[in-house]
Order: sequence, then structure tokens, then C-alpha cells
Amino acid sequence: MKKDMNHVISYKKTIYRVGMIATVLILVLVPVQIIFYLLWPHPTTILKWFELFQRNCLIGLISFDLLYLISMLLMTFLYLAMFLALYEEKKVLSIFALSLGLLGLSIYYSSNTMLEMLSVSRQYALAISEQEKMILLASGQIFYSTWKGTAYTVYYLLNGISIILFFIAMIPNKLFRKRTAYIGLSAGILMLLPATAGIIGMTMALLSLIPWMIFCIFIVQDFNRIIRK
Repeated sequence: MKKDMNHVISYKKTIYRVGMIATVLILVLVPVQIIFYLLWPHPTTILKWFELFQRNCLIGLISFDLLYLISMLLMTFLYLAMFLALYEEKKVLSIFALSLGLLGLSIYYSSNTMLEMLSVSRQYALAISEQEKMILLASGQIFYSTWKGTAYTVYYLLNGISIILFFIAMIPNKLFRKRTAYIGLSAGILMLLPATAGIIGMTMALLSLIPWMIFCIFIVQDFNRIIRK
């Protein structure tokens, strides 16, 4: 019995460590993405997107959210770690939070069309006739619209709701400090409006980064304390 208990504690701590490492990497990627955006602002037309991909495909892919895709993959491990820590006391909330979070992340991956844009940009560079170029520009517009379209909005909303549910479940949980839950909750509320919703949406998205980064620091500290128990 004691051996089984030790095994359970061991696998929980392993998941907490993975979640902690993932959170650190998420925290590192946030300023990297901001700096990258300031150095290479997004092109304003499809033709300029094509030119960016042709000039430097890596910068093009990163501008098309390659680093964000990595962050979303890391979020999976953070969600799993939080779910495991919260499940015993708040089963229903933690199940809903994990389900909505993973569903949202999977939808986001389907919304990103960076490889399609890379492919079309290369075809455009080889195109000879104006008709071919017009068709490829139209294809690029479709891929761009898909990138920031319905799937992205649904992901954003589901992710925001998931985070809010996680932090509501976290408030009474003794494994985490109250400030970790409350700062995370404030980030989740700011994430309810998609960044694509005009100036207000973009402003809220940028503002959400402040409590989100503070939350990342806090939860790494909390996971570290839990592991050491």
C-alpha cells in the first residue's frame, strides 16, 4: 500500500515538474515574441507577406505565430499539471477547465496556416502570368483570413473560459497561494475578448500579458514548493 502511494506521489511530482518547466519556457517566449514583433512588424498586404516568406522563410513562419504554436503546445503540459493538482478538491471544475482548454488548443492548431502561406508564396515567386499571380494572391488572402478567422476566435474564447475555471478552482485550494489564483483569474478575464476584435481586443490581449507573466512566475514557485514537500 505504501509502495503504491509513493508511486502515485512520484508520478504526480513528475507531471508537476514538466508543468513547471513548460511554464518557464512559456514565460521566456512571451518577451521573445514581443521583441520579434517590434523588430519585424506584420506585413500589411498579402503581397508583402509573400515577399517576407521569400526573403526569409524563418522570419515569415515566426511572424505567422510559429513561436505561439510552441507556446500552445507547452500550455498543454501546464493545463495537465494544474488539472492534477486541482482534481481532488474540484473535480467538475477541473474536468471542464481541462476539456475546454485542450479543445481550444486543438482548434488553434487547425486555424494556423503558416505552411500553406509559405507554399503559396513560393508558387507566387515562380508564377509567370498575371492570372496565376492573382489566383495565388487570392489563395493567400484566404489563408490569412483563416489564420485570424472563426477557429482562432473560438480557440481564444475557450482558452479564456478554461483559464478562468482553473483559477476559480484554484482559489480554495491549499496547494496554491491565493495571489496565484487571483492574478491568473485577472489574466483569464482579459483573455475573453479575442485580439482580433479591433483596438479594444488588441489592447486587452496586450494587457493580459502583464498578469499572465506574473502568474507564470507565481505558479512556478508554487509547483516548486509542492514538489519539495
